[in-house]
Amino acid sequence: ARLVGVVSLAVVCVPVGVEEVMQYKSTRGGVRGVSFVEAVMMGLAPDRGLLVPEQIPVVSAEVQARWKSLRFAELAFEVISLYVSREEVSESELREIVEGAYSTFRHEEVTPVADARESSGIVMLELFHGPTFAFKDVALQFLGRLFEVILRKREDAGELAILGATSGDTGSSAIQGVRGREAVECFILYPEGRTSAIQEAQMATVPDENVHAIALAGAEFDDCQKIVKTLFADGAFRSRNALGAVNSINWARILAQIVYYFYAALRLEAPPVFSVPTGNFGDVLAGWYARRMGCPAAGLVVATNANDILHRFFQTGVYERPPHGATQTLAPSMDICVSSNFERFLYHCGRDDPEACRALMADFESTGKFVAPPDLHAVAAASMRSAKVEERDILAAIKDVHAESGYVLDPHTACGVHAARRLRDAFPAEAPLVCLACAHHAKFPDAVSRAVGPDLFAKIPPEPALNRLLDLPRRNHVLPNSVAAVADFIDQTMARRRARPPHPAKKPKLADDDCAPDDDDPAPA
Repeated sequence: ARLVGVVSLAVVCVPVGVEEVMQYKSTRGGVRGVSFVEAVMMGLAPDRGLLVPEQIPVVSAEVQARWKSLRFAELAFEVISLYVSREEVSESELREIVEGAYSTFRHEEVTPVADARESSGIVMLELFHGPTFAFKDVALQFLGRLFEVILRKREDAGELAILGATSGDTGSSAIQGVRGREAVECFILYPEGRTSAIQEAQMATVPDENVHAIALAGAEFDDCQKIVKTLFADGAFRSRNALGAVNSINWARILAQIVYYFYAALRLEAPPVFSVPTGNFGDVLAGWYARRMGCPAAGLVVATNANDILHRFFQTGVYERPPHGATQTLAPSMDICVSSNFERFLYHCGRDDPEACRALMADFESTGKFVAPPDLHAVAAASMRSAKVEERDILAAIKDVHAESGYVLDPHTACGVHAARRLRDAFPAEAPLVCLACAHHAKFPDAVSRAVGPDLFAKIPPEPALNRLLDLPRRNHVLPNSVAAVADFIDQTMARRRARPPHPAKKPKLADDDCAPDDDDPAPA
C-alpha cells in the first residue's frame, strides 16, 4: 500500500517572513522561552528533557525556488538563520561560522548528490566528505565554531567542558570541531572494543592537550550515553565544569543537519524518499523537521540494524529496550538500544504535550518500556516507515551495489540502501530513492572485504589519510564504566586546567585530510 495523506500535528508552524523571535522549550515542560544560545549551551534541559523550537518556520515554494541556486554554505546560512536571533548571533558571525565550517570539506558541494548508477536505482546523498569522513562533520564543524563565537561574546566566559558519547563517528567529528580551540576541553566517551579500528584511531591519535578520548571498559554505547545524561542532570557538576553537549541532544546538531535535506531535494526532479541509517534518531529527525518546514520529500525511511528498538516501535507502538543490551554488528555506529532523539519525535507526535511525553519517558526510564497511545503511534507510523536490516542484508547490499556500479557502500549506508529497496512499493513510483551515505567505506575495511571478497577488495583504492592513523601513537584513557570514574576524571582535568597559567592554544589546521594529527605534530607522551 502507498502512503497517502498527512496526520495533523500540534506543532506551531510560522511562515517565513513573519517576525518571530525563535525560542525553545523542553519536551518535558520544565523550561520554555529559552533563547537559541541558551539552548545550545544547555544541551539537555534541567528536567532531563530535550529542547525543541516553540515554532517551526514554513518555507514557501517561492523562497525554496531562490534557494536552488545557493551553495551549501549559503543555504546553511538561510536555514539556520530561521532559528537564530540576530541579537545573539549576528549575520556576519553566522556567515563566518558556516563558511568556515564547510570550507573544511573535500568536495566543493559539501554534501553532493551522486547516482550509484541507474542499475542500482539509488541516489546517494554523500555526507562523508568532511574531516573525519562521516556525516557528523556537517553538524560538528558548525557546532565547534558556534561554541567559539558564543564563548568569545559572553561576559562570564571561562572554560567549557564539552562532554559527549560516541558509538563511533560523533567522537572523532566532535574532536575535530574543537581540537586546539581556546577555553575548551573535550571529553568523549566510547565503548572499549566496540568501534572499528579506524574510528578509535581517529579519536585516540589526536595529540592536542584539550582532547580526551575515554574508552569505558565493558561498556556499550548506551552506557556511555547514560553517563553523559546523568552528568548533565547533576546541576552542581554541570555548573562547576561548565558542561557543553556535542551529542545530538544539542539542538544545534539537528539544526545543521536539516540543511542537507533541502540541499538534496532541491536538486532532484521530484520529491524524493530519504532512507536514513538510524541509531540515535538525530539524522532522520532532522529530515522530519525539514519536511515540516516544507522541504519537498515524499517520505522518510528509518533503517535499523539488528538493534531494532525503533523498527519494533513503528510496527507495534511498543518502545522496549532488549534485555540483552546492544548487539554488536557490522554497523557499529548504529549499535544503540536507546535512541536519545526519539523523545523529540514522541513529543511532537503527542501534539506537543509535555505531560504525556514526561509520563512515557518516566515509564521507560523505570521499566525499560513504554506503550504509546494508539493516536500517537498512528501519527508516528504515518510520518515514517521502517525496516530492520540483518547482517546478511548489509553484506548483500555492499556486494550487489559494487557489482552493479562499482560504487562502494559502508555498512551503515548499506542498511539504508537495503531498507529503501525493500520499501520501494510503499512510495510513489516517480519518487527518487535517496540514501544518506553516512560514512566513507574506508572506515570499515573488514566489512567491505567480507562483502565483496578479498580479491575485489584489493582493487578498491585505499584512503591513505585514514590508514596511516593505525600506525600513530595513542593517548586515550581507559576508565571503569561508572559515573563516578568519569566525573572524577573530568573534575581533576578541569581543576588542573584552572590551576595552570593561561597560554595561547594552537589553532587547528583545517586541511582536507584533517582526520588525523598533522605530520609535524609532536608524538604524544
